[in-house]
Amino acid sequence: MSGKNEHPEDFGTGARDLQEHFEPHELKNPIPWPLIAIAATLAIWGGATLLFDARATTTGRDALLAQGRPEMTPSLVETAAQEGDAAAARSAALYDSYCATCHQTNGAGVRGAVPPLDGSEYVLADAALPVSILLRGLSGPIVVDGEVYDARMPTWHATLGDEEIADIVTHVRGAWSNDAGPVSAEQVAATRAALSAELDRPWAGGAELFDAFGEFSETMADDQPEEPRAQ
Repeated sequence: MSGKNEHPEDFGTGARDLQEHFEPHELKNPIPWPLIAIAATLAIWGGATLLFDARATTTGRDALLAQGRPEMTPSLVETAAQEGDAAAARSAALYDSYCATCHQTNGAGVRGAVPPLDGSEYVLADAALPVSILLRGLSGPIVVDGEVYDARMPTWHATLGDEEIADIVTHVRGAWSNDAGPVSAEQVAATRAALSAELDRPWAGGAELFDAFGEFSETMADDQPEEPRAQ
């Protein structure tokens, strides 16, 4: 190797002068927005984790209730259990397991997608109507509270027994602002038997329900959209 320095400028006076007069230039390079988004997401996730951890403990729940957090009020299941009503707690638990994902825990449904149960004429009508919907499901347009919904509801006749369906319908008919009577397993069994030939076929919307059960709400009878029939 040659002993001659091939890059004298790297070690000369000029290089030293550059280092002495070097100024940081990070201010001209802002933090990338994806990094900011990731940091914000992690912060939100951490806050949510702390909140749920607080909800999971009696001390945390009591503290949040003391702060007046409305979302921390006891659920229907917890309220029924605290009041010692085992039947109501069982009914509320079944609703939470099979219905609340779509219809929400407050029975309000999802606007434009899932009809509400709170205040619904279908829920407050003769008990055979909500029982039959739960047994056979629904596939077709239906008008609830003046709004058209066209989401498919699954059939539950093969999944839930008579007592379970009776518990769910009883819960829905008496929860929130609803004030209709309870439903017995015997009533569900009778409805199941009457519909036995068509349990696997969902109701074709509100029009077919009116054909089967009559005008259970005169204010809704003319509002139901017709489901197209096969030629």
